[in-house]
This record gives sequence, C-alpha cells and structure tokens, in this order.
Amino acid sequence: MQAVSSYMCAIVIAAMIASVSGADAQENKLSLPDVTVTGPAAPVEPPYMRNPGKAFGRDPYLGRYRVEEDKFSEVPCAATRIALGPGGKCLQGYRLTAPEVLIDRQGSSSCDMALDVVIDAVGQLSIEADILAVDPYKVTANGSPLKSCYVQSYMGYDQEDFQDMNRVTRRGSNWHNLQINGQERSIEFSDGSHNCIAILKPGPVWRGGYIYITHASICRMGTATVRTEDIAHVLGSLQARIYDPVGNLRKAGDSTYGPAGNSR
Repeated sequence: MQAVSSYMCAIVIAAMIASVSGADAQENKLSLPDVTVTGPAAPVEPPYMRNPGKAFGRDPYLGRYRVEEDKFSEVPCAATRIALGPGGKCLQGYRLTAPEVLIDRQGSSSCDMALDVVIDAVGQLSIEADILAVDPYKVTANGSPLKSCYVQSYMGYDQEDFQDMNRVTRRGSNWHNLQINGQERSIEFSDGSHNCIAILKPGPVWRGGYIYITHASICRMGTATVRTEDIAHVLGSLQARIYDPVGNLRKAGDSTYGPAGNSR
C-alpha cells in the first residue's frame, strides 16, 4: 500500500513541476518586447493641394513644387541658384519642367526649373528664401527651351499658400496684413515671440510668366518688428542665378543671340 502511495505522490509532484514549467515558459514568452516595423512615411501633402481645382494653379509643372527642407540636399552655395552671403546653408531641391515639353519633344529637355533654398542670418534677421528659376537661354543637344518654358505665376496666392511656404511659416501664427501688388505680395506673422514677414517676389517677365519667382521669410530676433529697410536689404542681397551650368552648351560669359526658345 505504501508503494502505491509513493507512486501516486511521484505522479502528483511530476504534474506540479510540469505545470510550473509551463507557466514559466508562457510567462517568458509573454514578456518578450513587441517589435513594430514601419515603412518610410509618404510625402506630406498640404491640405490645399488635395483640391484639384486649386492644386494645378499652384503646381502646374511636372514635379513637386513644394519646399521640403528635410528632403533637399545640402550643397555648397556656389552650386545653387540662390544665395545670400558668404555663409549660410544652401539646399538643392527638386527639378521641375513644363508639362508641354512632353508633347513637343521626346526624351530629355532643356526646360529645367531649379527649386533651391538658402537659410542664413544677417545681423538681427533670420532669413529663409527659395527660388524657382529657369535659364531661358540654355542650349543643349536638344536646342534651346520652348516658348512654354517659363515659371508660371499664380494670382490666387494668399495666406493659405504663405502658411505652407517653408518650415518657418509652417510654425507661424497670428497671420495678418496681407498685401497684394500684382504678382508681388507679403503678409506678417509670428514665429514664437519673433515678428516676421513672408514675401513673394517675381523676377523678370519672360514669355507667359517669369524667369524666376522668389519667396522669403524674414524674422527679427527679439520682439522688434521687421522694418521696411530690413526687407529692402534682404531682397537686395539675395542672389538669383539665372545661368544653369548643367548640360548647358552655352558658357556663362557667352553673348546671347536673340530671344531663347524656338518657333514652336
């Protein structure tokens, strides 16, 4: 009888050990950290670009016409189409072209529009400016640019556009005093405790648009207001570079023979 009791006792002990081992195994399994794998985020689309009726007026090009500093490459300022002073940070952005190029020509085109950015400081001013520029006299193996190759204007540009102009304006608040003078326009806003102004300024008229269009945000450190002379100084100091050296058979110092573009 004692042998049977010992045998039963051994079975009970073994079952208890198995139960504890199973619980320990389950507990160890549940204690493993969760691992989440995510893919790269999709490009952020500003709300106004989701409306097809508004989107084309703001971006009528083949390419993405939006300043996205974190996606642009930092390069020497001598390599960009816009610069300010000897220092600063310059970003090489997207390259765009006119949609009509695909209809008139196959393959590569000389209608290359450069979207570049400069970030700098002058005295008590913090500046970020971008340019969309085309070289109207560029000559490649395909010839000179078509008549449709120019930077288009958008007369509906307003506060909604300024708020998404660059990383500074995307932080902005207290928007007020929108001023419109033809294609030129400006609006005041705040970046934290700093007073700022955002500006759109077109370059020389070309064909149905412009050779370039520049945007700039100017903020004054401290609590002072951006003055008229501050704006004039910054706009007068910005360097808009028209000549595009990439794939250009015409040298920077060559004479210009007649207007660019062929008869098509």
